[in-house]
Amino acid sequence: MVGMKDHICSQNCMFCRVLESPQRTKPNVQRQAVDSQVMERVKELEQRSLLSSTQATLTSAKTEDLERLALLDSLTELYNSRTFLKELKDEIKRGKRYKRPVSLAMISIDGFKEIQRQYGALTGDAVLKVVANVLRTSIRDVDIPARYSAEEFAIIFPETNTSGASVVAERLRQRIGTQAITHNWHNLKVTASIGLASFPTHAREHDELIARSVQALELAVQRGGDRACTV
Repeated sequence: MVGMKDHICSQNCMFCRVLESPQRTKPNVQRQAVDSQVMERVKELEQRSLLSSTQATLTSAKTEDLERLALLDSLTELYNSRTFLKELKDEIKRGKRYKRPVSLAMISIDGFKEIQRQYGALTGDAVLKVVANVLRTSIRDVDIPARYSAEEFAIIFPETNTSGASVVAERLRQRIGTQAITHNWHNLKVTASIGLASFPTHAREHDELIARSVQALELAVQRGGDRACTV
């Protein structure tokens, strides 16, 4: 890069000397053509320098950081919905191959829209972050937590039947309900509704398993929230 700058400076100095020549007042078509070529060369070198700088910046970005951005939800730092679907499909395939159960929990924050309406979107985001952290710290390393939609979470429980998932779901419900949330001088507590379904007991395919989990979640909400239900 230093050599390139020196070359550009050298070209500029040459160009200045041409302009300042005592013979400048004399018309010289050939010299004007040379001047134009020098200017084009300077512009070309400057453009190359800019492209090289941009390329160096992109190259310096860590590969793992780019992969992380592609896999995670930016707000909650849980897996995003695209990653969730891929992982669920993979777990169902694995469950079929080795004849092992897979459970899925769908989780929603009770009255979340009202929280947003009353306290604002930023407080709503703070609530989502706190709940996401509770989920992340309350499950096994092999379990897969995700932000399924704007206000719903999902957790995949590999090699876990409905009974085992129900135990975890109840623990999650209790921890969410006792978690203090403070944002913009507002002190909040929220509750959560959880719907559970399992492969192969309730569904054989990933999309059917999601549908049954959502059905169980809707049942929990209809019964007043702050509870976990199975289909």
